[in-house]
Amino acid sequence: RAGKRHLLERKSSRVTRRLSTEQSAKPTVTMTAKRMLGLK
Repeated sequence: RAGKRHLLERKSSRVTRRLSTEQSAKPTVTMTAKRMLGLK
């Protein structure tokens, strides 16, 4: 995730917690990526 590399002290705890969670890609993004790779 973008933004989790540096300057964590000035970011709020809520933001840093949100950045540390695993998130999967949205279905539309996955379909687009597969189409670009020629998988679907």
